[in-house]
Amino acid sequence: MDFNQVRYFLALADTLNFTRAAEQCYVSQPALTQAIKRLEVELGGELFLRDGRYTEITELGKSLRGYFEQIDRTRHLVRTTAKAVTSGEIAELNIGVMCTIGPWLITAMLDTFQIQHPMVSIVLHDVTPESIPSLLLSGALDGAFCAHHNSPHSQLRYVELFEEAMVVAFPLGHAFAKMDAVPLRAIAKQRYVDRLHCEFRQEMIEFYDRHDLQQDVAFRSQREDWIQSMVRDGMGVSVIPRFSLLHTEIDHRPIIDPPLSRRVEFAVVNQTEIPPALDELIEHATKYDWSVSKLS
Repeated sequence: MDFNQVRYFLALADTLNFTRAAEQCYVSQPALTQAIKRLEVELGGELFLRDGRYTEITELGKSLRGYFEQIDRTRHLVRTTAKAVTSGEIAELNIGVMCTIGPWLITAMLDTFQIQHPMVSIVLHDVTPESIPSLLLSGALDGAFCAHHNSPHSQLRYVELFEEAMVVAFPLGHAFAKMDAVPLRAIAKQRYVDRLHCEFRQEMIEFYDRHDLQQDVAFRSQREDWIQSMVRDGMGVSVIPRFSLLHTEIDHRPIIDPPLSRRVEFAVVNQTEIPPALDELIEHATKYDWSVSKLS
C-alpha cells in the first residue's frame, strides 16, 4: 500500500466514478483502476462493486474509509510539517541566558518574538559565563544571551543589544538612599554580599588593592536570587546589574569613581549558515526597542 493508492481510493469513494476520480488525482483512468485492483488484492477483498458505469462502495470499503481518511490527513500533516521545518517555520531553539542577566528584559523580547513566530519553540537554559563558548561550539545551545566587557571569543559572533549599568543594591532605608550616586570606595566600607559570577569582581578586588581598601565580605554566593534576598533582608550591599534587580524592596544607586557598565549581547557560533528560526530571532532581537525609556 502507498499514499497514492489511499488518495485514489478516497477520490473514487467520493465520486463513485472512475473517470472523475482519475481527473481529480491527475492520472489516467487505467492507472487509477490498476492501483485500486492492487489495493484490493493486498487487502483480500473488493472495495468497489462495478456494474457497467455504476460503481458502489462495498462494506469492506465503507469499513476502511475512515482509516484511509486518517492516513491521508497524516500524509498532509507530514508534508506540511516537513515544509515548515525546512523553511524554519517550525523549530525548537535552545537558548542560553547567562545567570546574571535579569529575566524580565529578555522574556519581554521573547514574548513579542513568539507572538510573531508561534511555530518556533524556545527552550531557555540557565548558563554560567564561562560555559557559554563550549555550549555554543558543541551545538548544545543555538544561541545565548550574555554580557561581557572584555575580549570576545574568536569563534563566536556577538550581536550587541544594549548597555547596562552596574548599580549598588541596598535595603530600603540604607544611608546610600540619600546619595545620587555611590563611589566604589564607599561600597568597600559596607558589609558586602559577594556575587561570585559578577563580571567585575576581579576588577573590584584589584581596585581595592590599589587603594589599600579592605572589603568587608559577609557572604558569598553564585545564586542571584539568594544574593538579592540577603540584600533585601539587610545582610549587606552588593554590586548588581541594573536590570537584574527583582525585588521591589531593594533600593539602588549608580556607581561612580569609576562607573561600571556591561554590554548585553546575543552570541552565536560564527558561521556562514544558521538555521532560519535562529536567524529570525537574531533579526528580532536586533530590531527590538531596548531603549532606556523602556528599561527604566
